[in-house]
Amino acid sequence: MQLTPAQLHDQFSQRGLPAVISVFGDAPLLIDDALQQLRKIAREHGIDERQRHVQDNQFDWRLLADQSASMSLFSSQKLLELELPEGKPGREGADALRQYAQAPLDEQILIVIGPKLKQEQLKSKWYKDLTAAGPVVNANSPDRASLPRFVQQRAQRYNLQLQPEANQLLANWFEGNLLALDQELQKLALTDLPQPISAESIQQAAQDQSRFNVFALQEAILHADLSNALHRLARLLEDDVEEAILNWMLQREWQLVCTLKHADNFADTCRRNGVWRNQEAPYRNFCHRMSPQAISKAAELLARLEYAFKRDSGEDYGTLATHLVTLYCHPDAVSRLPQ
Repeated sequence: MQLTPAQLHDQFSQRGLPAVISVFGDAPLLIDDALQQLRKIAREHGIDERQRHVQDNQFDWRLLADQSASMSLFSSQKLLELELPEGKPGREGADALRQYAQAPLDEQILIVIGPKLKQEQLKSKWYKDLTAAGPVVNANSPDRASLPRFVQQRAQRYNLQLQPEANQLLANWFEGNLLALDQELQKLALTDLPQPISAESIQQAAQDQSRFNVFALQEAILHADLSNALHRLARLLEDDVEEAILNWMLQREWQLVCTLKHADNFADTCRRNGVWRNQEAPYRNFCHRMSPQAISKAAELLARLEYAFKRDSGEDYGTLATHLVTLYCHPDAVSRLPQ
């Protein structure tokens, strides 16, 4: 059985939790949503004790089937959460999970947690036995087409009403970063903006913040406003911006331009990729100014940025980001960028 975090309450609130539950996905926010729901249901059914373990090189897999360790001091059952950080339990772990899934303990409910699994992991015997023993909660990020609806549903948690354009704006801003989306919605809930909140109100609220964000930088890049783009990038770097978020935005713009440049129907491709109608002309200009040489140079700079961020290549991250932003705005400068 495949479930989403939103379905857990209706599915299990009355009859209680099954003996084995798996939670896998690429969205930390949705994984946390699922765990919070499962813990709440467990408490409602008198399960107050919870243990959490993270698989590492020292993890003792015998813990799963240890009857004495499974006894709860406070109720007839306990909740045991086991996180597989890479979704790879290894040979010993795979055997332990298979054996447990085939004969779960009555004294505990096992929740296995991990990232989005690859195809070979989905075909593994341990995963198949887990899915045969209990439901799998899908905690993956919604696709681009579904994201505005997700934003709307998330906003309702905080008693927020958003206009359709505002839903789309937040979807564009926070695609791939649901944690940041949730934080932004919480901040909007603390404002006194008139509801339903418009896209213009959200943009104005963002502009009123004391520091520029990556979306303001993206806007300057889109309109080839090099002076503002470099100023906003400098402010981001001064404020110790989360480099993963900046990388994501710079990569996303490259991928979007590549997609649009090869589109048979530009307007239709814009719509399918979350580009607003009033952004079509700026993106068309962006595509025109990015020659094949500029596209290739941008790909090289993105790779060097990734190495500088993740592997400490020795290159200065800020300098590389400045070169890339300059390239996006003024591709004619590509020949002057360092090789």
